Amino acid sequence: MKFNLIILVAAYVFLTGCDEKKSTMENKNDAEREVLAAHEKRRLATLSGDADAVASMMTEDLTFTHANAVVESKAQFIEALETRRLQYQAITDEKDIAVRVHGGTGVVSGICRILVDASGTMIDIRVEFTELWVREQDTWKMMLWHATEVR
Repeated sequence: MKFNLIILVAAYVFLTGCDEKKSTMENKNDAEREVLAAHEKRRLATLSGDADAVASMMTEDLTFTHANAVVESKAQFIEALETRRLQYQAITDEKDIAVRVHGGTGVVSGICRILVDASGTMIDIRVEFTELWVREQDTWKMMLWHATEVR
């Protein structure tokens, strides 16, 4: 009788542990989907030139590193959208888009093609990019963009 009770308790602990692990994986997948949705929302707002929407999706201390190694703050990048110094025509995720979430931090990385009018000069470039997203209250905000040209 005592042996059967031990087996029942062990089975319960094992099964409960499996449910918790499954729940954690489901939450991680939900968080990954949320970060990818934030990435897509920011991409579309950037394409439409909606500086206010883009600004609302960024942390105040954002660092935006372009493929030409120019580094801009949030204020500088938003100003470029507002004045139309940067007019994005296309931002197309190409392949190898990966999303990783660890707690309140998410990373989106991969290769994308960017077509942008930069002060009257049309630039068509493929970049390997990394975005860092952080969870502020219940919202994912981009804290970092970094791009390197891919040939």
